[in-house]
Amino acid sequence: MVLTGDYSWTETKTLVKVLIPLHNTSAKATDILTTSNFLKVSYGGWLVALDLFGEVVDGKGSKAVVKDGVLTVKMTKKTKGLWGQLTVGEDKPKDWVEERRRAGMEEREKRVADMEEKARDKAIEEERMALKKQMALEQKERQDIDDLKEEEKLKAEEEVYQTFADLERQEAEKNSKKKGFPIVKALAPAPAVVSAPAPEKKTKKKKKKYEDDDSDDDSDEENRQGSAVPAPIPSSSTSSSIWESNEIPTVESNPEDGFDLDRDALLDDDIDSETEDPEVDDTIYDNEDLDDLDKQLPPPRQSAHATFKYTPRLFKTPMRESTVNQEKDFIAKNRPHLHNHGLLNKDALDISETDPVWLKGKGDDFFRSGDFRSAINAYSSAFESHDKKSEISKAALSALANRAACYLKIGEPARTIADVDDALRLSSNAQNLDLPGGLNGFWLKCFVRRGTARCQLGDFDNSRDDYKRAYDLDNTNEGLKEDYEKMKELAEVSNLKKSADTCFGEGKIDGAIDLYSRAIERDQRFVSAVSNRAGALLAKGMYEDCIADCDSALNMLANLGSTSGPVPPPGSEKRRDWVIRTVCRRAKAKSELGIYKDAVTDMEMALKMVPEGRQKVRDDLEEDIEVLRGMVDGGKQ
Repeated sequence: MVLTGDYSWTETKTLVKVLIPLHNTSAKATDILTTSNFLKVSYGGWLVALDLFGEVVDGKGSKAVVKDGVLTVKMTKKTKGLWGQLTVGEDKPKDWVEERRRAGMEEREKRVADMEEKARDKAIEEERMALKKQMALEQKERQDIDDLKEEEKLKAEEEVYQTFADLERQEAEKNSKKKGFPIVKALAPAPAVVSAPAPEKKTKKKKKKYEDDDSDDDSDEENRQGSAVPAPIPSSSTSSSIWESNEIPTVESNPEDGFDLDRDALLDDDIDSETEDPEVDDTIYDNEDLDDLDKQLPPPRQSAHATFKYTPRLFKTPMRESTVNQEKDFIAKNRPHLHNHGLLNKDALDISETDPVWLKGKGDDFFRSGDFRSAINAYSSAFESHDKKSEISKAALSALANRAACYLKIGEPARTIADVDDALRLSSNAQNLDLPGGLNGFWLKCFVRRGTARCQLGDFDNSRDDYKRAYDLDNTNEGLKEDYEKMKELAEVSNLKKSADTCFGEGKIDGAIDLYSRAIERDQRFVSAVSNRAGALLAKGMYEDCIADCDSALNMLANLGSTSGPVPPPGSEKRRDWVIRTVCRRAKAKSELGIYKDAVTDMEMALKMVPEGRQKVRDDLEEDIEVLRGMVDGGKQ
């Protein structure tokens, strides 16, 4: 059987709101249908069907929000003005109402179809644009590769040309330094032939000299007359070299007599060309040329030694890409058993870095200096380095307990609880442990650390029990006694707050406000109770009291150390959500009181704190801000 649900409504000249208590029905199980003139809400076993008095903007003009167990449906009016009533009068004919409702449904269906078509067109266009961008990107990559290849090609060509130029320059420099070496050029036919004097023998300085003056020796004269070698007529032009292009006759210059002109005969009559060693260099150098050659020799290259090592592997098989993930999973699962493996402990520089005592001492140094994350690394290495097959050592057990304290310092209470549980279990199984302060002192520290961690998580009952165990171990410690009494008080306040949350979820607003107030009377710094009472006061319509509670909660969240109860750590996402929720409640209360400018300011502040990734929340806040700004522009302050 479907029951008619309860609702209330309010209106402004531009907006109409319908508030429907959901009676513990979740938002996921609530079905909402709106048209330009009809509203239907189905939740659980209840149904609310309203034929609106006027017309509203369908689509984005309607908005539904579930807060504190109440569904709020906001609808923007098509025409500004006050209706005076929410639904059409009972005097209207039933056929007219049904026809009006049917027209609104058809209009909605048409709008939905248009939206779907636009969505399809938009998806196709986005896919087309993405394809174009991908093609353009690939074309750019190909062009970049071609440009890079062309650049490398030009660079290589320039290097080759430069190398050739350097070689030619060096060759030219070598030739220019050989001052005593005759350069033989192509010879032209001589017009006249005379007897050529026989060249003199090589001097001791390994350099040939020729004289042009005539000799009176008869034997020389006979040799000159009996020589078959014609001598060229000296040219009128003067030159420092005796080997000019027209000085050596060729066969073409005396074709009738035809003779062989041996190069060795011109250089030295005493050297037989047939017996001469072909490897003998005929180049003539002087001492200066030899010095220049020594200077041109490059120095010997310096030698270097390069060592190449293969990447060490835990497994004996070669590395394969298809088995990398399996190997990583194996190492992760078996790391406690492989802690002594040389490759897994390759970061250790010497044996001291595998010693639990040394590692625990390094962790203590880091802890005292405030570097808690480095201390966690050192304590973890100290704990993992002990032999799992034998009884745990004192250093490893102390490192585990100290790591729990580090986690508590950096705001990770869940890990603190896990480490303390392990430390208590291992210390209970150990037989002969000489711990600092004894076993009772070690347990006292563990219970206090776990109790503090549970307090930070809001588990005050178990936190109270841990402090009770710690106080039983040292009942003379007044500070520990005060902490235990404080945990007892917080546990009772937390139970009151939990009862209030249950009442509020069931829609018992008055009972929830009473329980929240009792909890706050016992501890005014219990910020979660203050913030939740603000939500209950908002649902009750006590807007001024809601604003006061929101201000108190925000002040406590802004001042570190001024709160009690479960409070998320500063900078965490949960703490930011608390602040955003409280600011939005205050803005809602101010808008109900007509303080629209301040409400807009609060909503804008909340919008700035919402991360970019939570787009739906940002869109909802932006819509609320636009509505509030419209009210401000309409003359409402």
